[in-house]
Amino acid sequence: MLMSNTALYFVLTALPLMILMIWSANRIRTAAEFYAAGREYGGLRNGLAITGDYLSAASLLGITGLILFSGYSGLLYAVGFFSGWPIILILLADKLRTIGHFTLADVLKSRFSDPRIVLVATLGYFPVVVIYLSAQLVAMTWLLNYIFGVKYEIVLAGLTGVALVTALTGRMIFSSRAQMIKAGLVMTLMLSMTLLAFDRASSSLSELFSIDIWFASNPPVNGAVSEDSPLALFSLGIALILGPVGLPHVMSRFFSVADERRARMSVFYATGMIGIFYILIILLGFLTVHLLGQPEASVTAAGSNLVLVRLAELIGGEFLAAVLVAILVVVLFSVMTSLILTGSSAFSHDWYARTVIGGSKRWNERHLHRLASSVTVVFAASLALLWQTENVANLVGLAFAFSASVNVPLLLGALYCDRLTSAGALSGGLAGLSATLIAVITGPLIWGNLSGSGESFFSWRHPALFSLSVAVLVMWFVSRWYHPSRREGDSDK
Repeated sequence: MLMSNTALYFVLTALPLMILMIWSANRIRTAAEFYAAGREYGGLRNGLAITGDYLSAASLLGITGLILFSGYSGLLYAVGFFSGWPIILILLADKLRTIGHFTLADVLKSRFSDPRIVLVATLGYFPVVVIYLSAQLVAMTWLLNYIFGVKYEIVLAGLTGVALVTALTGRMIFSSRAQMIKAGLVMTLMLSMTLLAFDRASSSLSELFSIDIWFASNPPVNGAVSEDSPLALFSLGIALILGPVGLPHVMSRFFSVADERRARMSVFYATGMIGIFYILIILLGFLTVHLLGQPEASVTAAGSNLVLVRLAELIGGEFLAAVLVAILVVVLFSVMTSLILTGSSAFSHDWYARTVIGGSKRWNERHLHRLASSVTVVFAASLALLWQTENVANLVGLAFAFSASVNVPLLLGALYCDRLTSAGALSGGLAGLSATLIAVITGPLIWGNLSGSGESFFSWRHPALFSLSVAVLVMWFVSRWYHPSRREGDSDK
């Protein structure tokens, strides 16, 4: 019965979205439409699109599961995912829109004339997009597995095929409109679930948050916040707080508006809506603790990723669970299209058009765009197969670690550090990327999973403290001590 209800809802929601995708693809006429939705959005509409982009699987599924499995430690993710937005509002909104054209690499190119800095930005994009996309695929695969009972590997293969088709047909205009609709759907759904869960729990707020959480005697399970070291938790906090500042698919939204005032208002509206959303997620997390009980009862092959779905089934039956899963799949699909565009445009627009052909033949970018989209999807699907039992909030936290270690120091340095040279930016960006890659490959998420023993050389899941420190130190050292003949672009233009 659950399968039939969900299948019907999928038909009712998938058809309009597919029609919208075809319509939006046919609207592409210029490079501005291709990369930035024609820059036709106002502050409120673009704020809704930013909100829809950001409300990903980590927020909807991962944090609720982490609160159940890890207690108050799970709140670190909710607070961290939100905390970057005031930083974006204060430091970046005006400057980014004033300097940039389409992407973060354009911002960097306006400050540095060295073409290699574009390659650094492109290399920094790729792991962020791939890991972020893999988290969406893990979440979507487990949702469909929960509904239809098909094996994880089979569902993932099907989703990979859909993602490849989307990569060849979807565009930013489709993504933007889908994100605005999605933001409204998600906020309405989460508010409804919170009210229903409160009614089922029959508890006041004071009673809810005074629950004697039992996790001191029940250690976190399967991908929850299990790092005992204070430095490891501090490193996670750095990734969560600074990560949103450098997310490429969020940065591109600043260029979907016409001027600085609209960019600032976009972040203002997005910050308010995202803040409300995370408050609802925290409430749902503690309601889950109250209603679902001991976390051992919720342990499945999906780990902590389906806790929110199980809560929906408890408070609203199979129908509410089916509605939730259908909306979440639409949510994840729309985030996926935005991520695919961002990753592929880093190669086609930032590297190929700007470096190889000098930006003279924009329509030739479309071929490389399709190829880069396909490569991004294949890499993300491979990681989704490896990380199928990981909590998706942990995976997005890992993407944030790359963003905080590569994109953030480059971006903030270019905007605010007059003494940062091209050599310093190039060396620091590569050092941050290399340090993060080494730490992740030798860490629990890759080395630990591949070895089968869970042991790894680098013990932290999120190496932002280590890799960001390396990036900043190398930037400072090279800019301070390496002084070749002055070249254009070593200071602000």
